[in-house]
Amino acid sequence: MINYINDDIAFSILSKLSFKSFKRFECVRKSWSLLSDNPTFVNLYRRNFLSKCSYDDDTSLILHLHYPEKFYSLSGEGFANMVKLDWPDLNDELKFLSFSCVNGILCFEVPRKNKFILWNPAINELKVIPPSPFELFLSPAIRNFDAAVTFIIDPDLHGFGYDCVGNDYKLIRKTYIIPDFHTERPSERDLLLVQDKSLDPFWEIYSLKNNSWKKLDIDMPTFLGFWETLRVYMDGICHWLNLNEKYNFDRAFLISFDLSSEVFISTPIPSYVEEAWTELSVLNESIALFTHHKNIGTFDISVLGELGVEESWFKLFTVGPLPCFERLLSFEIFGVGKNGEIFFKNNDSELGWFDLNTNRINRLCFKAEEFDHRCQIVVYNKSMLSLVAISN
Repeated sequence: MINYINDDIAFSILSKLSFKSFKRFECVRKSWSLLSDNPTFVNLYRRNFLSKCSYDDDTSLILHLHYPEKFYSLSGEGFANMVKLDWPDLNDELKFLSFSCVNGILCFEVPRKNKFILWNPAINELKVIPPSPFELFLSPAIRNFDAAVTFIIDPDLHGFGYDCVGNDYKLIRKTYIIPDFHTERPSERDLLLVQDKSLDPFWEIYSLKNNSWKKLDIDMPTFLGFWETLRVYMDGICHWLNLNEKYNFDRAFLISFDLSSEVFISTPIPSYVEEAWTELSVLNESIALFTHHKNIGTFDISVLGELGVEESWFKLFTVGPLPCFERLLSFEIFGVGKNGEIFFKNNDSELGWFDLNTNRINRLCFKAEEFDHRCQIVVYNKSMLSLVAISN
């Protein structure tokens, strides 16, 4: 046993830790607390940070293109193996959808139809999630109102993930009841009806194990917007960015909802991301903010050390300026791979990816439709898990 660890040895060990663990060790010694400002150490940490994850035979990427709806499996060196996927026939309902993937289970949200679908492509098993009892209760009452107003039930999915404590898969959503007046001058009764507290939006959570929804008594900030890159899942927690009504990041927060305890925590977004479009992702098992400065063709990547602590954000990468990122619209960085690949669509609708390991730009072998802005890519891990077995 020794009482002193040589700095070179300590720095080598610290450079291999997860970012969360590294931030905790900073308080052990003053010299360690200054490592974030040491360019040599930061460069070493970046290299090790990007080498922790890799692809195997059961891991690939799934690329989703809208207009028309298409899905591809990407694998192999440089993602050269591209296979178009045949999705289940659901009477042509899978249109203009968004999806997420957790442990090999894909969750589809079908907008405007209040429908959510789980699918395991490895065993081709599908489950349509039933409507909540609150939807069933509200629907007949809504139909009985005066013809001058219609109420639309509009659930907004905030996350899908795995509850490791309960060995369960869950969805968290906020359900809105939206009045649609059929006249410019609604009646007094209709106006009073809209003001009824029973029509306030509310939170619901679905359990696959119980195959049921329950209402949550919780006042939680919402995910505002419709881009999939503003919400992610990691380690039993669903995360999303809470923007203000102007869709900028003034006083924005990261909201993290624990699927096991069903409580949430807010983490302030660092002030230096203001005046830039920011997207949320998981980068090598860390929550990451991608701050895109579209006017100069650069973006920063900041990772989070501890939930609830604004000071634990750290700007780990600055990429660019790169010509392909100049004048890009904010939503054209549409996904992150398992080993530091940043996927984007350029001004010519070409799909490509930037490799953080090599600082090189690579192209995928086809173009999206010119008007198809909503590309999406997720990491897929093959699983033989049966949805029926869990729900029984």
